[in-house]
Amino acid sequence: MNTPAPVPADAARPAATERAAAWATTLTPVVTAVGAPFLDGGAAFTATLAYGAAGGFLAANYLNKLPDALLAQIPGAEIVRAHRSPMFVSTLTSGVALALGTLGGTLGTDALVGGILDQPSIPGIVSLGWWGAVLLVPYKLRTVLRRKNRPTPGTAAAPHATIHPPNPALVPFGPADEILMLWARHISHPTTGAHKGQELILRTVTAERWTGTVTAPLGAAVNVTEQIISSLFRVRPEWVILTPGAHAGEQHITVHRTAPPTLDPSTLAGAWAKHVARTGGVLAHTHLENIQDDPNTGGQVALVVANDTIDALPTPDRRALAGALRTTPLLVSYEPRLNPREAVIRLMEHNPLEEGVEFPGVDVLRPDTHGYITIGRGISGFPARIQLFDPKLGAQHALIAGVTGSGKGGTLQLIALAHHLNGSAIFNADPKGSSNPAIDKMAAYSGLGIDGALGALRVWYALLQHRVAESARLGQKNFQPSPDRPWAPLILDEASKLLGETAEHKKEATFIINAGATLGRSLGMPVALANQLMQLAQLGGDAAIRDNIFYGGSLILLRSDSQQKHLVDLPENFAGCNPADIPAAWAEDRALVFDPTLPDNHPSRTFGLAFAAAPGAHPEMMRNWILEDAALYIDHDAIAIPADWSDWDRRDEIAATPVITDGQDSGGQAKGGNGHFGGLPPAAWDAAPKKPTTAEEKILAAFADLDDPLGLETIYVHKDQIAAATRVEGRTLDNALTGLTKKGKLHRQVADGKKIPGHYGLGAEPRTSTGTDGAGAEIADADPQDEALSREVNELLPLAIDLVVTTQHASRTMLQRKLRTRWQTTQALLSIMEQAGIVTPEGADGYRDVTADQGEYDEILSQVRRDRPAE
Repeated sequence: MNTPAPVPADAARPAATERAAAWATTLTPVVTAVGAPFLDGGAAFTATLAYGAAGGFLAANYLNKLPDALLAQIPGAEIVRAHRSPMFVSTLTSGVALALGTLGGTLGTDALVGGILDQPSIPGIVSLGWWGAVLLVPYKLRTVLRRKNRPTPGTAAAPHATIHPPNPALVPFGPADEILMLWARHISHPTTGAHKGQELILRTVTAERWTGTVTAPLGAAVNVTEQIISSLFRVRPEWVILTPGAHAGEQHITVHRTAPPTLDPSTLAGAWAKHVARTGGVLAHTHLENIQDDPNTGGQVALVVANDTIDALPTPDRRALAGALRTTPLLVSYEPRLNPREAVIRLMEHNPLEEGVEFPGVDVLRPDTHGYITIGRGISGFPARIQLFDPKLGAQHALIAGVTGSGKGGTLQLIALAHHLNGSAIFNADPKGSSNPAIDKMAAYSGLGIDGALGALRVWYALLQHRVAESARLGQKNFQPSPDRPWAPLILDEASKLLGETAEHKKEATFIINAGATLGRSLGMPVALANQLMQLAQLGGDAAIRDNIFYGGSLILLRSDSQQKHLVDLPENFAGCNPADIPAAWAEDRALVFDPTLPDNHPSRTFGLAFAAAPGAHPEMMRNWILEDAALYIDHDAIAIPADWSDWDRRDEIAATPVITDGQDSGGQAKGGNGHFGGLPPAAWDAAPKKPTTAEEKILAAFADLDDPLGLETIYVHKDQIAAATRVEGRTLDNALTGLTKKGKLHRQVADGKKIPGHYGLGAEPRTSTGTDGAGAEIADADPQDEALSREVNELLPLAIDLVVTTQHASRTMLQRKLRTRWQTTQALLSIMEQAGIVTPEGADGYRDVTADQGEYDEILSQVRRDRPAE
């Protein structure tokens, strides 16, 4: 390139010198007026001669009659030439002050200086004119008087550095002066400039570039072009950058003396501008800010910012981004930020993760006060962290996905060791067998193989039931661990072998993981799943697993051989992360032609390389600590067990007992062997994972909300009200009402022996005390020898006694609604309680009084059982 020729360093014209000359020019008339009366004859003569010489010089200067050769020999000649007008005015006013002071003495000076106060008068008019001329000088020099020191190369320039056209024969004094003189001579010159009056104010001058502001005269717009500036300063047009200022009469200018980074494709800025941010590029309408060297990678890091033309950064394909930056995916890192308009881009010379970092010791796996552990190091140098538990939200689930050889086992080993160090009772389920012996050694319960892994799930689930019931009984909201009641994580490796679509035990395993995903967090029982693919169909296909584990826990995505990003919608903070972009090895392309003299290339594997983050955190490329065997760090005397669980000694029996039966669906809507939904205690029914609510269930729930809480009377509801409450309409509503009526869960309202259309009540149709129904049909007495009825009565009798004694109400309707029983069963229960003296015989109004109180419950129940033994 052609750059302006260098100028002598000693030719600088400091701003301080020019400002001093301006102040001298301004103050000389006043100083002369004050001092002239006190000069004696000789001094006055000398002053007069000096004035005459200076006055003649400045008069010739004002008339532009001084030879250039003479000016070239005078220091500060360009100041004299630039300010010839105010200097000439100052010379005239100083001459007047000298004459009146030396000839008239103090009276003459007083008349000149103070006569302005005596108006109207001749002295007053003279004084007014003199003061006007004196004040004109600083007014004309106001720009210079306000100016700061002129910059030297590499420092800020004066904010007002515009100069008048200098004499062409003068040599500029420094880089800033050179720029200003060229500009004034060729662009802003009032008669010969290409853009007359468009003045330059320099801001900064460095060896690489200079910046400033171009201003146009009032009423005009700046129209100077990059081509004009390029021609003047002998640089390429693209090295000149003009940006709009505060108004049309202002533009900011940057002129690069060397090629700017944005035009050098070997730099991050240049590659970004040329390939990435171009129209149609991977991240069009974006730019880089805050570009910095990155010593950790030998490359550069910068902030990606969306232009004003777009609202948010698009999610780039990282492989395409690497191609645009002319590098490999392993040498590019792109991290979205919380601000949707920003991201961090890192272009590396070498990937610091290739060497790996040996496990630094157990301290990195001890959770901090917020439950975070460090499992490796990120590409930025920041620690790679996941969260084991949250002080407010409870235990945190985790999902590890990656193909065989990607480092799943090593990641699980680190997580298990962290739980071991945290005093957790680990449940290990390994369908492949002993693929990770270290986890097997630190687990409280370990199940190997398909059946063994399922057994581990069953034992863990039984503990989950225990904690659900315990939490309901104690009214606990947040789990607080203790040595006897520790965290109890479940680690399931190769999860698809139990949860996959073709897995033999898919239904039961999915049910257990579903319950753990939903309930485990608040009970100190997190789930850590590991699988080759993060694919919902391979992990049970359940929404609760997706929402609570995929999106609600820590996520570690290791290398995948397929397009993982197309298999499931990743959390927002993982947008753009595609583990398929992680190659199997740190390898370079081989030569086109084989050379037997070159040594064989043995690339190392990308074991443990992943994208990882806790919920909501920044995911970046990271690599796990290199830990061959965690067994060295196991404290065998500190293997925790759930000592608070009384059934721990029965764990092998529990492992062999299915959680759900063949007649039970995976949502747990059928009764298990103990009469609880899916084996869960009553306190957990609402929290247990369920199938979508049916129309019949919605209708029964609406009746339960509308029914008399004491069960003393039957509330009848029109089907239009039912439709409004349940949003079940039309034929679906009619079919559901008919089905519930046939099942005895609803009945039609009867008045005067006729059924009222469209009105329904909860429970089976009530009978009158005379033993006839609303239609007058005779109802036979219940047969006490009926085996089915007898079994039902024996089963429900304790519950019926408990309800009656607790509520102190003995309503047949209440029992029928609460126990969901037939009329015959309810009558038999009331008859037994009447014989036992718990309730009185039924009165004429159909009600009975309760004669027993709660304190007698145990005694009464024992007595009834002695009198009526179970079948």
